[in-house]
Amino acid sequence: MVKLVNTLHSGCSELKLLEVRVFSWAQAIRLTAGFFFILMRTVFLHTIPCRYEVNNLILDISSNVKKTDFQFFEFPCLWSSGHFLVNLFKLKRFVKKNRIDVIHVYDYVDAYLVLKIAKGLNVKVVFSDYSYHDDLNGIKSRICKKVLKKVDYIIFQSEAHKKHMMNSFAVNPDKCSKLYHAFCCRASCHYAQIFSPEIVQFIADKSSKLYHAFCFKRFDAFDYKSVRDEFFIDDLRYLIGTIGDFTPQRNMLSVFKMVKKLRRTGRNFTCVFAGDQVDEYDSNYNDCKYYYILQGLDNYITYMGRRDDDANLLSQMDLFVYNSAKEPIAIPVIEAMASGTNVVVNDCEMIREITSNGKYAVLYENDNDMDFATKVRGVLLDLEDYELISQVVKEETRQIFSIEKHICGLKQIYLKAINN
Repeated sequence: MVKLVNTLHSGCSELKLLEVRVFSWAQAIRLTAGFFFILMRTVFLHTIPCRYEVNNLILDISSNVKKTDFQFFEFPCLWSSGHFLVNLFKLKRFVKKNRIDVIHVYDYVDAYLVLKIAKGLNVKVVFSDYSYHDDLNGIKSRICKKVLKKVDYIIFQSEAHKKHMMNSFAVNPDKCSKLYHAFCCRASCHYAQIFSPEIVQFIADKSSKLYHAFCFKRFDAFDYKSVRDEFFIDDLRYLIGTIGDFTPQRNMLSVFKMVKKLRRTGRNFTCVFAGDQVDEYDSNYNDCKYYYILQGLDNYITYMGRRDDDANLLSQMDLFVYNSAKEPIAIPVIEAMASGTNVVVNDCEMIREITSNGKYAVLYENDNDMDFATKVRGVLLDLEDYELISQVVKEETRQIFSIEKHICGLKQIYLKAINN
C-alpha cells in the first residue's frame, strides 16, 4: 500500500512538472507572439504632396494592415506647415509617447532629420529609397551618404535599383584606406566611390528589394471622367498616352519622336501626356516643347498637365507608351499593366524585371525611335488580340504588386531591423 501511494505521488509530481513545462512553453510562445504582433509599432512618415504615389502607398498600408502584422501609426509630412523643426520635435514626442519601434521614411532628407531625433531612443529607422541620387552633389551627397550608412534598413525598389546602388560604391583598392569622407553620389562620374569594402557589405546586408504596391480595391474605385470629352478627342482616333513629369528619370522626348514617326504610317491617333514641368529640369520640358512646335505635332499630341487620376486615365487608353531613362521603379508602367492596358515600353534592366522579361509588355529597343513606332503600330493593328492578353497580364501583375504581399515583406524587414 505504501509503495502504491509513493508511486502515485511520484506520478503526480511528474505530471505537475510536465504541466509546468507545457505552461512555460505556452507562455513563452504567447510572449514572443505578443512582442512581434502587439509591441512592434511602426510610424509611417508622409512625404510632400506631389509624391502622391508614396502617400497613396501609405494610405493602402493603413487600410490593409492586420493586427498580426504590426501596429500602424502615421505622421504628417515634416514640411507640411513650413515649420519642420517644430514638426520634428512633435515627431520625437510622438515616438516616445507611443513607444514606437520603427520609423519608416520615404525621403533621404527626412531620413537624415529622423536620424537626429532617434539618437538616445530605442527606435529603428527604415528608409524606402526611390531614387538613384545621381544628381546630388556637395552637402546633399554627404547627407545621402550618411543616411545610407546610418539607417537601420534600406528598401530598394527593384533588383536593378539595388545593383546600381551597390555598384555606385565600387571601391578602388588604392584609395580604400582613409578616404571614406570623400563620397560622391554621382554615378555618371566614372571614378571610384570612396567607401570601404566593409561599409559596402554593411549596406548590402541591411537592404533588400521590395516592390512598390497597390490596394487594387482603392485603385479600381475611381470616378470615371471621359478624357475624350474633356479634351475634345474624336472617338474614331486611337487613344495612346504616357504618364510622368518631364525629368531625367524618363525620356519624354523619345515619345515625341515616336509620335512623329507613327504619324507617317497614317494611323489616326492622339497621344496624351499626363505630366508637369519641373523647375529643376526646365531643359527637359523645353526640349520637348521645341520639338513639338518644330515638327507640327499639335494634331497628334495633347498635353494634360499633372494628374492624380491615373486609374481613370489608363482605363480609357488603347495603348500606354513609356520610356524609362533612369528610375528605380516605373510606377506608371505597373499601373498600366495592372489596369489591363496594353503597354509598349523600352527594353532596360529594370523594365525587364517588372515585366518578367517582356511577358507583360511589348519591349522596344532602347533609344531606337523607329523600333518604338513600329512596335506601337503593331499593337494598334492587332488591338483585339492584345486586349485579351492584357487581361491575363492584369491578373498576374495584381498578384505580384499587391499591397498584401508588400505588407508581408514589410513585416519581415521590420523584424530584421529590430533583431539587428
